[in-house]
Parts: sequence; C-alpha cells; structure tokens
Amino acid sequence: MPLRTSLAAASLAGILLATTGAAQLSPARPTWSRTFGGPVSEQGLHDVRQLPGGRLVVAGHSASFGGPSTFNWLMNLDLASGDVRFQQASSSASGGFTDGAAIAADGGALFLGRNVLDILVKHDAWLVRVDAGGGPVWSRGFTSAGTGKHFLHDAAELADGSWIAVGSISATDQPPQAAWVVRLAPDGAPLWQFRYGAGAAETAKAVTPTLDGGFAVAGWTSSTGAGSDDAWVLKIDATGAIEWQKTFGGPDADQAEDIVEFPDGSLAVVGSTNSLTPSGHAPWVLRVDAAGTLLWHRVIGDVWGDLGGAARTEDGQLLVVGRVGQTGFPTNDLWSAKLDLRRGTVLWQRAYEGELGDLGSAALPLAGAGSGLLLGGTWGWGFPGESVWLQRTDPDGDLPGCNLVRTTKFPAIRPAIVAQDGAAVRSPGGAQPLQVGAQSAPSDTEVIDVCR
Repeated sequence: MPLRTSLAAASLAGILLATTGAAQLSPARPTWSRTFGGPVSEQGLHDVRQLPGGRLVVAGHSASFGGPSTFNWLMNLDLASGDVRFQQASSSASGGFTDGAAIAADGGALFLGRNVLDILVKHDAWLVRVDAGGGPVWSRGFTSAGTGKHFLHDAAELADGSWIAVGSISATDQPPQAAWVVRLAPDGAPLWQFRYGAGAAETAKAVTPTLDGGFAVAGWTSSTGAGSDDAWVLKIDATGAIEWQKTFGGPDADQAEDIVEFPDGSLAVVGSTNSLTPSGHAPWVLRVDAAGTLLWHRVIGDVWGDLGGAARTEDGQLLVVGRVGQTGFPTNDLWSAKLDLRRGTVLWQRAYEGELGDLGSAALPLAGAGSGLLLGGTWGWGFPGESVWLQRTDPDGDLPGCNLVRTTKFPAIRPAIVAQDGAAVRSPGGAQPLQVGAQSAPSDTEVIDVCR
C-alpha cells in the first residue's frame, strides 16, 4: 500500500519538514517514485532541475494551495530520497491559471500564466519571477485594448539572467492566431516582442537558446504544410529575425511539444502525429540539423500516445517522456524511452502504470555517471486524484523492485513525411505592458510513496 506523508512548508535554510508521526526524512534510496498533491485534484508539472548539493527544484501548479484558481508551485526535494525540504505557492495578484514555468539557475523560477477576463475573447498574460525561497521578485503582464488572447507556454533563462518566453496571441478564439515571442531583461522589462504568423494559426509551445546566440522555437502551424496542423520549427536570431523555418507532417494534425539542442547545433523535436500512424495519435520524434534539414524521424507505432518532454543524456543520446495507451491496460501510462541520436534507434523503452490516466512532461538526466534519471509528469492526468508524479530511476529507466514498471517493445517506424519551408512572417508583437502584482501563500503537500 502506498505510504502517505503530509509535509508543511518550512524555510529554505534547511529546516526539514515534519512528517505525520515522525519528524525525520525517509531513508535514502537510489531510486524512488512519489506523488505530490493536495485536497483539490488539480496539480501539474512544468519543469525540473538539479542544483548542486543534492537538491532537486520542481516547478508546477496546484489548485490545492493559495486560492480558488491554480497557483504557481515551487518545491525543493532531496534528490537522494525525494523528501520535500521546501515548498511555496505564488500567483499574480489577480489570480488566473499557470500555463508553464522555467526554473532559474538560482533555484527560483519564472512562472507563466494568464488571467481570464472572458473565456472567448479576453486573456491577459502574466509572468511572475520568484526567488529560491518562492518569494516574488518581479511580475509583469501583457494585454490588448479590446479583445485579445495572450498565452505564454514556455521560457528559458539566458546566461545574463534575461529571459525568452513563447506562446501565442490572437484577437479572439478564432484564427488568425500567431506565435508570440517575448524577450525580457533580468528585471522583467520587455526588450522586444514579435508575432510570427502566416494567416491561419501558429502556436509556439517550446523554446531553447541555441549555441549561436539565437533561439529555436517548436510548435505547430495550420497556415502551411501538408494539411491540418503540421509540426513547426522556427529558428530566430538574438534580435528575433527569422533565420529559417520548417514544417513536418501529413494530412492530419501533427504537433511539436518540446525541443532540445545538441552540441553540433542539431535539434531534436518531440510531440505527436495523427497522420503517420495506424493508431490515430502516436508519439513522434524528429531530428533536424542546424539549418533545419530533416536528419531522421521516428513514429512509435502500434500505440496511441504522445510525447511532452525531451533532454540530452549524459552520454549524448536523446531521452523522451510522454504517455501511451496500450491494449490490455485500462488507462494511459507514463512512458519514456532513450534513443540513439545518430540513427534514431530506440535503445530502451519503459511504461509506468499509475492508478488512473498518467502523463509524462519532464525528463532530466541526473549529473554524474550512474546517477540515473528523473522522470516527471502527472498521476491521474485529467481525472480525480491528479497530482505531480516524480520518479528517480536507474540509467535505464528502471525502478528495481517496483511492479508498476514494464518494458515495452513498440516499433519505431519511418513512414513517408512531408517536409517544407514554413511561411510565417514577423510583425510587431502589439501586446501592451500591464501592471500586475504578485502574491505568495504556503503549501502543504501530501506525499505518496508509489514504490519504495
């Protein structure tokens, strides 16, 4: 039976949290699998990062702490055990919904969200930067006169402490919709913002700084391509000027959710395809070179599913995480695989079975030979009992002694694909700066040991 533990918020200075019935940390173990949640079944994971000193920083959202809407949620965990050392909730002063987050080098985070004034035509975006203690450092907002829907989904910190953030912007819930990229100074002051559109709809879901000083953006477009949505990769320079853009897909909806750069300048893109699989919706991985030319792509065949996160492993390969729905198992399961970067060959693959539908959204190879992996997502995605699910596995994605892990053998197929140049053009962003405040609140997560 899972072991349940309630942990109250404490200071970052190292005050350990009192567990129910005992004020001590769990014994250290090389692998663990735990969920983190609260009384309201609406928790989700956006980003994880390993910091020095055996510390794991987690950025997500929760409706269990802080207020009536979802709040930003920052946690520090002991990497060896998965025990909570610190936790804090925050939000914009107007509330709203958290849509994404990126953890900063100092152990804080930038949270991205929006305040919904009218569900169809008026969403104001906000950003809240918190320090390592979860306290707000600065907050910024964006709006438009009249109607305007502003979404920010992902961000990345640069070496000087400044930020790049991406999402989408439109006047209503109907096209045209453009991808939206915002460049921010370390104090949150907007440096520039641009729209990238081609007449129908473009969405930017992920961004990564590139070695040449620019940025690579991944998402999807319905303006051009093979049909419906196509996965879309946009390369821009440090000023936001377009260097190249490519679309990939088939006649149905194909979308990209995450992007990661490798030392040779190539990019790996993960998401889903509805065009290239008999299952109707399948995990999809692409690799392009530094100029956007397709090197290879792989569809995980014979299974329904998608991918939400990717990372470069310590040995230079590709780690992906998402979900699958497999015949014989009643719900979607979190799924992860390691691929050979040069050929796209699947080196291993694992499914992790929760009690309800599960979703993988973050993959983190841990520093140090043999340190293993941190795989994260949501336990009970879209269902009652939804909570953040984190698991520290061995380097092969296994949890020794845990009967919720199974090896899968889904084939990696290579169906025909249409690769084209994209057609989006750059225009001024147009969103107006908006003064927003920030607030913080304590959190008190319930921790459940899935496998010890």
